[in-house]
Amino acid sequence: PQTDGQFWHGNKSPNMWVDGVFMMQMFLIRCAQYVGEADYCLDIACRNVLAAARHLQRSNGLLLHAWTTQPEKVKWADKRTGLSPEVWSEGMGWYALVVPELLAVLPEDHAHYDEVLSVYRRMIKGLKQTQDVNTGGWFMVVDKKENPLNFIDPSGTAMFVYSIQRGIDLGLLDSKEYAPVAKRGYQCLFPFVRVNDRGLLDVIGACDGVTVKPDFYTYVTLDKVLNAKEAVAGILWAAVIMEKPAR
Repeated sequence: PQTDGQFWHGNKSPNMWVDGVFMMQMFLIRCAQYVGEADYCLDIACRNVLAAARHLQRSNGLLLHAWTTQPEKVKWADKRTGLSPEVWSEGMGWYALVVPELLAVLPEDHAHYDEVLSVYRRMIKGLKQTQDVNTGGWFMVVDKKENPLNFIDPSGTAMFVYSIQRGIDLGLLDSKEYAPVAKRGYQCLFPFVRVNDRGLLDVIGACDGVTVKPDFYTYVTLDKVLNAKEAVAGILWAAVIMEKPAR
């Protein structure tokens, strides 16, 4: 497994977190665009995006939170597969942000373009199928919306909205099929943004600094905090792409 060539999430143990894929790959993508060594940067970005999909993407297109080569050392890992148990919305959201950003700059004749595109389209199809019919949002644990402890997560929802709209704008997704998905997801975010007593905007209803958890219950009982930094970032991404001036 260690020949996959992926970046580990930190230097203490060989764990690959789906949200960690965003961190290095966004740097590599921008480096390819503005600094140089584009071939190397894009090759490594593809390698990590695809390694994550290889281990974490399920048959329904959704991606689990994490995977490790040393499951005996972490509480969250299945001792046989090394996989974490749940599809955490924000973690998958970071991955959903970076994949279309990679496709936006990856040449269509690149050796891995079609494979990355396939991963992206399977993921977006899975998101469409798990979008909440009542609110238009996505749940904290994306594929377990029937559990009453679960809740709509503004952080993951915002990131999914960006990813879907970005794919539409790039011509990677059918607008007729997916524009309503993005629009409903964006409208779902409005109740999570409130004007405070200073006239500024607050984001409510999200968790902050979530790490890999061992079970569903631990994810859905985390405390929500005001202006969780990841939720603020996600909503900014969503607002910029959904409210861009008409051309």
